[in-house]
Amino acid sequence: MTFPERKSLAGGAISPVSGFARLDLSEERRSAIAPVLDGVMGLIDTLDSVNVGETPPATAFDARWE
Repeated sequence: MTFPERKSLAGGAISPVSGFARLDLSEERRSAIAPVLDGVMGLIDTLDSVNVGETPPATAFDARWE
């Protein structure tokens, strides 16, 4: 499965994200946080390349002993 490329949060793109999280960040804080958040999102995106084969979703797991 292919996923669209994620856009960088640098510049003003982090403003809607911080607003959604109800964070009132100064311009200085937004410019400091954007590259870090881009890095975190990049790490999360690497999970797309993990081949899980026929592993069922965790919601199908039933841990009850019978």
